[in-house]
Amino acid sequence: MSAEPLSGVRVVEVAMFAPDAVGMHLADLGAEIIKVETPGIGDPARLLAKPYRGEALATWRWNRGKRSVALDLRRPEGAQVFRELVAGAEAVVEGMRPGALERRGLGYEALLEVNPRLVFASVSGWGQDGPYRDLGSHGLAFDSFAGLAQPRRVDGRPARPAGHVWQGIEAAPLYAALGLVSAILRARSSGEPSYIEVGQADAGAVWNGWRIAYEDALARHGPQPDDPDLAELLEALEASAEGAGKSGDADLPGVDVRYQYYAASDGPVLLMATETKFWKNFCQAVGRPDLFERWPGRPPADHDYGNDELRAELAGIFAGRTRAEWVRLFIEADVAGAPVYEGGETAGDPHFEARGLWLESPDHNLRSLGSPVRIDGRTAVSRRRSPRAGSDADYVLREVLGYDDARIAELRRSGALGENP
Repeated sequence: MSAEPLSGVRVVEVAMFAPDAVGMHLADLGAEIIKVETPGIGDPARLLAKPYRGEALATWRWNRGKRSVALDLRRPEGAQVFRELVAGAEAVVEGMRPGALERRGLGYEALLEVNPRLVFASVSGWGQDGPYRDLGSHGLAFDSFAGLAQPRRVDGRPARPAGHVWQGIEAAPLYAALGLVSAILRARSSGEPSYIEVGQADAGAVWNGWRIAYEDALARHGPQPDDPDLAELLEALEASAEGAGKSGDADLPGVDVRYQYYAASDGPVLLMATETKFWKNFCQAVGRPDLFERWPGRPPADHDYGNDELRAELAGIFAGRTRAEWVRLFIEADVAGAPVYEGGETAGDPHFEARGLWLESPDHNLRSLGSPVRIDGRTAVSRRRSPRAGSDADYVLREVLGYDDARIAELRRSGALGENP
């Protein structure tokens, strides 16, 4: 088997909580990630929510594939070890509040003195500038800011959405990993260093970019601008944002008809017959060519907004089969669509099982989902489980830095390594 794509790439990570995922993605692709943690507690993500086998599930996921060394960066001895690690690495990931390493004299400019071609990637909540730069936030905050976590009403008061899947904190590490690898390629060819910055709030906003752009245009130009070009732009943006500003209640007019959830006999299914060919194929497959003849739509694609008569016809049709039967029909007749699942239903789907996304306990201490990336037929997931805080000190100091017993003993006496793990 060939080497993993990032084999031979060494990255030093100083991060906590969701920005840990930058290193996780890189480790899954074969990079060596040396995680530098504070002696004692280490990464506070280890204490999130309810622990399992002594640590939070978040750290078993976010820190998989890494090695950990505990260093007190406030001590001169610890800072020096950090500089020597950076000197032999290609990149540093800073996943804390802006300027965290700079306040310790270990910021980007200072580290260029020991590694002139360094790639430095900073992932923070709100980015390196702007009025919210120093606002302490995590998790849901970035989605609520981006309009991705609309409030619901509970007993007449606003409440956070139920069952919300965080997006900003998942998207930001992906952007950072992409930027970091791109910058390493440039550094290898040109020797040029890079400073990469990704804000989790920015990532959430970009994830919701179509809706933000539509509502901005609506606010600036009004719902019916006099300029035909602006009117066309507004209509296009609204379509891209999938009806932003319109009610999502399926019992009201003005909603999608050919791009919509419908109730099958055992749960909802998604019809996505906006393209003319998919709509025609669907009507023929269910023995209703009359629906296509009556409502062919505007080619090449039409959502058929507000066609309540057609929506009622489709509701009756979909009720007659199960979700699995509809998926089989979609495949056989070449119609775009999908099953709609809630709760734990996804894990029981045959396609999910066939894709092999599970990470099993022997490798990673729990059954959880790994990376969706496959390389040469193999899932790109590190086989190294998440380390305990500081557990790889001997490896890092001896094998990576080449320290001898006397140097390591002196570091332990100085307190730079904290307690011996």
